[in-house]
Amino acid sequence: MTRSTELRPETIRWLVILVFVTNLAVIGLLFAYGAINLLPYVPVDHEIHPRNYLPVVVVLSVLVPTMAAAVYLRPVFAWLRADGGVDEKVSPISAEMAHLSTSLPLVLALWSWLGWIATAVYVTARAISGALEIPDGHLLHFVSRPVMAGLIAATSTFFVAEHFCRSTIWLTTLKFITVTGNSRLRRVRVWHRLVALWLVVGGLPLGAIVLTTLALLGNADQAADPVTQRFASVLLLIAGSAIVGGIWLSWLVSRSITEPLEKLEQGTALLSSGDFNVRIPVRATDEFGSLTEGFNTAASRLSVSYAEIESRNRELATALERVELLEQVKRGLDRFVPDAVRRAIELNPEAPELTKRTKDVTVLFLDIEDYSRLSELLERHQLNALVESYFSLFLETIRDEGGDINETAGDGLMIIFQGSDVYSHAVSTVRAALAIQYQTMVANKKIVHNMPQIAINIGISSGECDVGATRFKGPTGERWTFTASGPVTNLAARLGDYAKGGQVLLSNESARRVEARFQLRSLGSANLKGLTRPEEIWVVVT
Repeated sequence: MTRSTELRPETIRWLVILVFVTNLAVIGLLFAYGAINLLPYVPVDHEIHPRNYLPVVVVLSVLVPTMAAAVYLRPVFAWLRADGGVDEKVSPISAEMAHLSTSLPLVLALWSWLGWIATAVYVTARAISGALEIPDGHLLHFVSRPVMAGLIAATSTFFVAEHFCRSTIWLTTLKFITVTGNSRLRRVRVWHRLVALWLVVGGLPLGAIVLTTLALLGNADQAADPVTQRFASVLLLIAGSAIVGGIWLSWLVSRSITEPLEKLEQGTALLSSGDFNVRIPVRATDEFGSLTEGFNTAASRLSVSYAEIESRNRELATALERVELLEQVKRGLDRFVPDAVRRAIELNPEAPELTKRTKDVTVLFLDIEDYSRLSELLERHQLNALVESYFSLFLETIRDEGGDINETAGDGLMIIFQGSDVYSHAVSTVRAALAIQYQTMVANKKIVHNMPQIAINIGISSGECDVGATRFKGPTGERWTFTASGPVTNLAARLGDYAKGGQVLLSNESARRVEARFQLRSLGSANLKGLTRPEEIWVVVT
């Protein structure tokens, strides 16, 4: 967080100056009022005369509130100084610091008012202990003037300090605390402000008129001057009715403002908690009526949007369940479908490219030697476990070399290797065959519980084949199989049958492609089952 360009340590000093200047101005207003209304009735040399206790008033109502404000603001000032300049990074504000800053206007106003209360107590004590007999109207004047001045000073300090905080300090501190429902926050509500405003601009001036009138009545000879008595009575009636009417009207105005605000606050709280059906009755034609209508419109749109989101969420949840089911089906089918078919379907699910095409491939056939004998020696579950354990070892090797397991039988696998370079896929096939040989040898050494060792015979042939889907159509539907067909496939199968003792046998074409990479030895020509002419056979020397 970067500090606002307006929030500097010097900002706090202006609040201290505000307290000092406001209270000093109120002293000037008080003495100006007293000079006009009361000073002619009090001798200058009397200890109740304002000139005689002016230094005490300055200390109690100006210096004491200013010093108290400086002490209260010191932690905020220290925080601003400790966190560096305007453009430097600062850490988040603590909750204590944030709450302290939000109470600034109220605390400063309270200190100003307490200073004037202390002044009122001092003046009252001097007036009561004075030797000069003072009329009741004058005494009431001396007692009430500091209290009224304190209300003016406190109200002015609060409104100016709050305006100052709204535009500077609170822009930063209110980011770190909540206002609604915060029991630690000293909230000054709208009706508080209205009452304070009426006291300053209406109640106090009317009260001053009442006090002045009472002083006039207390000093005049009512029997000799009936006009003055009548005039004073008229003033008291006007001032009294204005005070009562002002209080009543202020209450009505405050309620017309605070009630809609409270309803909006409650509605906002319900809305933020997730109750999108909340609505507030429109009870006014002013700005609050428009604001209430706007709130209801926003809540209505949020309710519709929330209902739509809930509907979409349900649809999405159903779709996700279907996707999860399809993923489970896919994972299950992946175990049975060749990788080439899976990749073709993923690239184009609507129309996968599975038509048979002539491709140059290398085909590897492997099977377990003497599988029939093993079937007689072992229980079915033992034989299945034995085959699965060995063939599982080969799976990663086959995929690493780019092979695709195309067909499986009880004791054998048919694997197709293909690629853009005819020599590369032939070399990959032989590497896979040698890895299978090695893995079989390692597994044989780990056999326990009197299980027989096995030999994996492998036949490899390279050349062009028809690779793709074979379709069988019937009255009940279609059945597809994906395979490679042609002489190359048959030759690889016959070489696998011809191999003995775990040999890796290659056709003449495969041997030609890999002879530069592996040590080969010719076994001569042999008549293989199902082939019309002899085929030269090569064995990989390990």
